[in-house]
Amino acid sequence: MVRINITFDHETLRLADREARRRRTSRSEFIRAAVRSEAARNDAAGKEQELRQQRLEAIEGIRKIAKEAGSWPGKKIVHDWRYRLMKEDH
Repeated sequence: MVRINITFDHETLRLADREARRRRTSRSEFIRAAVRSEAARNDAAGKEQELRQQRLEAIEGIRKIAKEAGSWPGKKIVHDWRYRLMKEDH
């Protein structure tokens, strides 16, 4: 462990102490846990943003392909395909 000095306003220190007591732990352990929790939350948010960006890029790619392919009866093709598969199962 490394010892550091940090400065809190009175209200933040009061909240940290209250939460540490509620959790039956030390102020230091509460602050360590809070920092880890915030870092994990930010990591998860970053990964979610990355996935969202990948999805948007995939959607844009699909739209581009659809535009280049032109008009075709997609619903009818899927419906016919499903119907054909259902007939084969019976």
